[in-house]
Amino acid sequence: MAEMRKDDERLDLFFAAGRAAPPEPSAAFLSRVAEAGLSAQRARQAMPAPTRRGAASGGGILGAFLGLFGGWGGIGGMATAAAAGLWLGFAGSDQLAQVASGYTGTTTAAATSEAGLSFLGDGDILALAAN
Repeated sequence: MAEMRKDDERLDLFFAAGRAAPPEPSAAFLSRVAEAGLSAQRARQAMPAPTRRGAASGGGILGAFLGLFGGWGGIGGMATAAAAGLWLGFAGSDQLAQVASGYTGTTTAAATSEAGLSFLGDGDILALAAN
């Protein structure tokens, strides 16, 4: 135990000496870094601006429509979300629980047809809009 305290005291002295004289980069190094940064900026400014291709950048109704949703990637994401929403809406929670139990290999009360989930029950869907 006493040896560990001696080691800790030596480490404390070592770290205190390091904090007393922190290393400073040389002026030559700093000038090289600054020159490298300036040359990278000049090279970037000398490059021509990228040109956009495709219907998303062109005029017309399709280009404006694609621009609203972020191009083809945005349209693809919306189409995927719409397909998933339609599937969940038509399949309902009963079938969804059965599919999930098929993947996990477990049988839950929600997976059986007589104990299925019903989010609105027999209520009117417009009851949500009344609030």
